[in-house]
Amino acid sequence: ANAVPLLWPRKQFFRNPNHCLLSTQVCLLGMASIGRQACYWVLCLLILLSLLLNARIFLSGSILLEVPTSLDSRLLLWSTNPKSNDTPIVEKGIPSRNVQETTKSETKEGVSKKQGSSLIWKDGCQVWEDGMPRPPIHDSTTTTTTTTTNPPTGIAVTLAKRKNKRGKDLLNLLCQKVPTQQAYFYEPQGIDLLMLIEIDGVTHDQVAECLELQAVESIEDPFYWHNLDGSILTTYEYRSKTGRGKVYLAPFEMQYPHYIQKNQSRLTEQMEGCDRGTDFEDYVQGTRYYSNDVLHLAILQGYDYLLKVDLDIEFRGDQLFPFHLLHDMRLRGAIFGHSGEFLPKGFGGCTMNVNNVMDSFVEMASMINASSGDDKPSWARQSNWKQPCSAGVEEFDRGKDQYYTNLVAMSVDFFQSEHVRAYGKWMNEYYPGFFRYGWTDQLFFHKAMGLFLGPDFREYVADYT
Repeated sequence: ANAVPLLWPRKQFFRNPNHCLLSTQVCLLGMASIGRQACYWVLCLLILLSLLLNARIFLSGSILLEVPTSLDSRLLLWSTNPKSNDTPIVEKGIPSRNVQETTKSETKEGVSKKQGSSLIWKDGCQVWEDGMPRPPIHDSTTTTTTTTTNPPTGIAVTLAKRKNKRGKDLLNLLCQKVPTQQAYFYEPQGIDLLMLIEIDGVTHDQVAECLELQAVESIEDPFYWHNLDGSILTTYEYRSKTGRGKVYLAPFEMQYPHYIQKNQSRLTEQMEGCDRGTDFEDYVQGTRYYSNDVLHLAILQGYDYLLKVDLDIEFRGDQLFPFHLLHDMRLRGAIFGHSGEFLPKGFGGCTMNVNNVMDSFVEMASMINASSGDDKPSWARQSNWKQPCSAGVEEFDRGKDQYYTNLVAMSVDFFQSEHVRAYGKWMNEYYPGFFRYGWTDQLFFHKAMGLFLGPDFREYVADYT
C-alpha cells in the first residue's frame, strides 16, 4: 500500500510521450554542458602543467637569468653546488695527495670549484683589477647576468666549544638553533656547513643524532685535510635532515697561543679594561678562532666565501633572505659582509691596546728599523707593502670594535691570503693580548682589511644590517 503512491507518479509521467521527449532533450543539454565544462578544465590543467614544466626547466639552469637590480627583488633560486668528479684516491682513510697541493680545479668530491680572485697589488695596496669595487646591486645601472649552474660557493664554519660541565647545555642549544639555520639559511642559499665539535662529554655522533643528519653511504671513512699551518683536520661528511644540505662534522681541540703553551699561568692574569665573567677562557678561545685558526683550513680552498654564524642565532621561515647573499657580494665586489655595525663611533669595550698589536705588525713587516729589505716577509717584499692602506680612515685608525660578528661572510681569496694570515697569527701571538684584554674577532676583520685594502676598506664591505 505504501509503494503505490511512489510508483504512481512515475507511471503517469511516462505514459505521456511529450513528457518523455522533453526529458530526453533536458538530459542531452545537461550532458553537453557537462562535456564542455570538462573539456575546459582539462585544457586549463594542461596549460598549468605546461607552465610548471617550463618553470622547472628555466630554474634548472639551462638558460641565463638576469640578475635583479634591487636587493628587494624576489629570491634567486640557485641549483645546489655542482659536484666534481675529481675525487682523490683514499687509502686507509688518508688522501693519496696533500690537500694543500690540490689546485682550484681539483677538489674533494662535493666541494665546488672556486672562482679566481680579481684583487691585485698596486702601489703597495690591494685593489680591484678593474678599478674600484663594482656598484651595489641596488644601483639601477648594474646590468650583469650569470648562470644558475655556477653561483658563488660558500661554507659556514661553526665552532661548538664548551670545556666544562655545561657541555650538555651547549648540545641542547646546538640542536635547537642549527636546524633553523640549516632550513632557512644554509639550504636556501646553497651554503655548506662545517661544525667543529669541542664539547666535554659530547661526541660528533651525538651531534649527528640530535640534528638528524644522514650518513653518506658512499663515504664511510673520515677525510683528513692538511691545513696551511701544518695541522690536520678530520671530517665526517653527512647530509642534512632534508637531504639537501651538506654538513661536515669534525672532532676538534682548540690550541692556545704559543706564549700561553709556554706559560700556563698567564691564563690566570687579571683582565684589564674588560670583564668576560667566569667562562672568559672558553669565550675568548672560541671567538679567537675566527681571527687565526679558521684562516688556515684547507677545506676552504674549494669555496669562494667563508661564513661565520653564531650558534645562538635562530632563523625564521617567514623572514628568508630575499636575495642570494653570496651572489650579491660578488656583484658588489665585497670582501666582507656583515649584519650589524657599531655606529657611529664604534664600541670601545674590551679593546684596550688593540692598536699596539697593529703598529707592531706594521713595524715588523715593513722593517722600518732594518738597514736592508731582505729581512722583510716575502709577501711584503713582493708587494712593496710598507704601511696600512686605509690609514686616515677613522673607522680603521680608532682602536675600537667596528662590526657585530654574529653573522659575517668573508672572501676566501683575501682572508686566506698569506699577508692576512700573517696578521692573524701575529695578533694571536701578541702578548699581552686576547686573554689580558678580552679581545674577540670583532677587532680583527676591519683591521685586517684596513691594513691591505685601499684607499678605504669600507668600499669593500657589504652592509646587510
